[in-house]
Amino acid sequence: MSSTQRRYNNNSFSRKKNFNNRDLIALIIFAIAAVLYVKGWTGMHVPFTHDDMGGNASLKDLAYDSLRTTMRLVIGMFFSFVFAIVFGVAAAKNKHLSRFILPFINFMESVPLLGFMTFSTLVLMSMYPGNVMGLEAVAIFGVFTGQAWNMALTVYQTMVIVPKEVDEAARMFQLSPWQKLWKLEIPFSVPGLLWNTMVSQSAAWFAILGSEIIPLALGKQAVLPGVGSYIQQGLDNANNTQIVLGTVAIILNIILFDQLFFRPLVRWAEKYKMENTARSIHNTSWFFNVLTQATFLQTYVARPLKYLGDLFVNGPKRFLPRSFGMIYKIPVPVQKTCVALYYVGFAYLLIKAGIALYGFLPWKEASHMLPLMGYTTLRVTIAMLISIVMCVPLGVIIGLNEKATRICQPIIQIGAALPPDIYFPIITIMIIVHHQSLNLWTIPLIWVGTAWYVLFNVIAGVQALPQEMRELAVLFKLKGWTWWKRFMIPAIFPYIVCGIVSAAGGAWNSDIAAEFLTYGKKEISVTGLGEYVNVTTGDPNATGPAALGVLAMCFLVFLCIVFVWTPLYRLSERRFNFN
Repeated sequence: MSSTQRRYNNNSFSRKKNFNNRDLIALIIFAIAAVLYVKGWTGMHVPFTHDDMGGNASLKDLAYDSLRTTMRLVIGMFFSFVFAIVFGVAAAKNKHLSRFILPFINFMESVPLLGFMTFSTLVLMSMYPGNVMGLEAVAIFGVFTGQAWNMALTVYQTMVIVPKEVDEAARMFQLSPWQKLWKLEIPFSVPGLLWNTMVSQSAAWFAILGSEIIPLALGKQAVLPGVGSYIQQGLDNANNTQIVLGTVAIILNIILFDQLFFRPLVRWAEKYKMENTARSIHNTSWFFNVLTQATFLQTYVARPLKYLGDLFVNGPKRFLPRSFGMIYKIPVPVQKTCVALYYVGFAYLLIKAGIALYGFLPWKEASHMLPLMGYTTLRVTIAMLISIVMCVPLGVIIGLNEKATRICQPIIQIGAALPPDIYFPIITIMIIVHHQSLNLWTIPLIWVGTAWYVLFNVIAGVQALPQEMRELAVLFKLKGWTWWKRFMIPAIFPYIVCGIVSAAGGAWNSDIAAEFLTYGKKEISVTGLGEYVNVTTGDPNATGPAALGVLAMCFLVFLCIVFVWTPLYRLSERRFNFN
């Protein structure tokens, strides 16, 4: 090597360690985030001595409310990621666990937030007695229930359609099960999981409105500082200005999340797409460019993190003795014994829960549930069908166009994040002025809570398609209905199924809001299961009827699981994969 080349390489190495303008921008952003985190974390750990906490309509209070809500969303997202990876992988890897995990997730997706709040409040508040963190734990759990189930379904759905080439590569490189999981299977799931995280985050915003005002004993309630409670107080007081300011705060927060978190991750996740041809167009992110071009951060932060990641993935095989691999080879008799104990324990828990429910529920009202279940099922089914017919073609069109995807991504997130309650003032005025029935408006309100799930999942499926598959469709001159029937629908069918299942969970929750509108002192309702659940959960003396309403909703979901979701899952696994 010549002296000129050595001098050039040395200068290049020194420049890599220089602190440039992009390092400064990244440092400023991280410093602001750290200061806000400390301020929000401090506010979440103060003594709780009174029952009513909440702000007023001033912009100063709204800024702090936005910070506290953001803290809950970030913490809830972290626990949702952990849950999704652990339970999604477990369901995909073990058929016995999947028989419990998948129905459990589908049930939990349909259980309304009010149902979770009834049993989680006392348990979580007892973990932090006399501290606001107990209330925060309740709100964070509400956020968790709004997004974890959808994310876990996505991990499961993507892992069961992993191509055979991945298994062949794992055997060729003699990867351990742990290495195969983190080097091949999880990366294959990353693009779909990331897009689902976006819609799940929107679902978390959807849940925020109900999780920041926490019902307590004796009809009292605790109001946490947050955008959800800010908007709910505006709805209770018929304060349109407060509702608009709260909606603007949600939109600004989503844009901030999109620019600093989701868009950089979408750009980063492109490297995990399985394709043999180069992409001509890439997603863009200014913050991703800042981070990758910040030489100081790359040298002193990214490099150590990369080393730790390598140690996490390859460390067990590299440092543990080879005999340690025997833990993966459990003797067959031990396996059968564990499986038998698993099913016996599961059956025992079901029987015990059934006996407890039988003695608690007011069975005299059971016959009254049947017509309510029929009305609600009809509304949810119509809203779901409209969502599928509208959002599958629209999602494909957006997903095939990178520019349209970049433009529509934050718009879809904003639309998905706005809860149906936001539209209550407009709908209430329309009903009063034009003397219309709420029956006409329940389906659009339910549609608001379902369409985005289908749309996001379809876009994720199109984005995850390998480039060579698109080129093959062009090569074979597939057009019109043939293109849809032979190529696009089969290629994204697992994502459509995941979107439909997630949308169904959102539909039941949206129905509760859609069948019982409250705006100021005005209440408008329509006969249905959602109206029944809303009324009974608001009455501290009607816990039995409230549980009966939630159980009736869960029974409807059980029917969907048996006769709709399970056959669709099997169809997508058997026929619509990349193998």
